[in-house]
Amino acid sequence: MSIALALFAMLLLGSTHFINGLLSRHYPALNIGLFTHLGGAFVALPGAMMLATWAPGVWTWGALAGIGSALGALLLYRSLSQAAFALVVPVSSVAMVVIALALSLLFLDERPGKWVWFGVMVALPAIWLTAGGRTPKAMHGTCKNHSGLWLGLGAGAGFALQLFALAQVPDPAAEYGIAVCMLAGAALLLPFYRRTQPASRQHPLFATAAGGISALGLTLYALSREGQLAMISILIVSLYPLIPVILGSMVRQEPIGGYAKLGIALSMMAMMLVTVGSD
Repeated sequence: MSIALALFAMLLLGSTHFINGLLSRHYPALNIGLFTHLGGAFVALPGAMMLATWAPGVWTWGALAGIGSALGALLLYRSLSQAAFALVVPVSSVAMVVIALALSLLFLDERPGKWVWFGVMVALPAIWLTAGGRTPKAMHGTCKNHSGLWLGLGAGAGFALQLFALAQVPDPAAEYGIAVCMLAGAALLLPFYRRTQPASRQHPLFATAAGGISALGLTLYALSREGQLAMISILIVSLYPLIPVILGSMVRQEPIGGYAKLGIALSMMAMMLVTVGSD
């Protein structure tokens, strides 16, 4: 059941990135980040008041998760303005899962079995390839500014901090932790809001709806941690680049390249290895 919840969380979080990716072509990316956090708060806060129980540490861990989420969004969008998409997204995605797993090992004292480790080793190249990564030699000319690479690494660290901090919130208070995370992230992104007229007034609404989907995905991620290692949930959720690639192929008829196809196949293999290792 925990594996299934983590898979649904991955589906929802990947869908959020797909929606926001479409919006980013017509609306400032940091505005999208702000409305996404607000939408997440609109969904998480009422859900927490109805279903969750407040617990000590929610403010601390929720705010820390919000800092990570806002930092990840800010650095990701800044890096995309300086470096190629095919470099930034794979770097930030792999950095996120590596740092999140390292935090789980260091601070949660988790000891996964050999099958889970095999899954980790397969998942890292899978995420890289699915997100558009290529060989270092092929990618060398795509980076206009090396600072874009470091910003991408920083974005991955921010998102890793978000996942790790939310994992520290007690299960009965998980929804409150997500609500605090979203509110804190929105507060931190507010100074970067740009007062521009969107091509469509529906763009902020779509970003807000994407935030609601993200909050649901984070809720399922929190629930998936019950009865299994946190790093297993983190690993499965980190495979979310699968979703924008597949949806882009289905909705926008975007071709899936050979590297991405290999990444998808490796992602499926990683999921099977993690599933075997969690039994």
